Amino acid sequence: MSTITDRLWSAFSKGRFLLPRQVVVQGSIEATIPGRIDGNVKGDVKTEGMLIIGPEGSVRGNVYATDLVTYGKIYGDIYISNKAVVSNEAYVKGDVNAVVLEVKEGAVIEGAIRKNISARHEPDPLKPADAEADTPEVEKVVKPPEEERASWF
Repeated sequence: MSTITDRLWSAFSKGRFLLPRQVVVQGSIEATIPGRIDGNVKGDVKTEGMLIIGPEGSVRGNVYATDLVTYGKIYGDIYISNKAVVSNEAYVKGDVNAVVLEVKEGAVIEGAIRKNISARHEPDPLKPADAEADTPEVEKVVKPPEEERASWF
């Protein structure tokens, strides 16, 4: 089992991306490699593997990754298919969906926490969360305009 220090060190090795604190991204980031964000992202972040958000890093959008360690700020929902670590310096305003969640004392999460949510698939805003896939659609009955009442009562 690796420690957080091992995970942080591995984020700087080859095959990883680094967004420095002086950089602001206006739009989404999609990467097939793990990475670290010390700057600001105004859009969704989707990556495979570990994503680290540094103490000065912030994301204003949804985050999708295999693993997450955050010391910074996230304003959006988080979908992690393995483990999420929210440090004592972190601020999250959104729902956290992860198989394993570690929250350090002092961390702030303003949102719901859910376990075993598929992180690789974005939620469908048109489908209710409790809808079953095999349920047939019910045909809606529409009244002709002359039968509609004009009253609120």
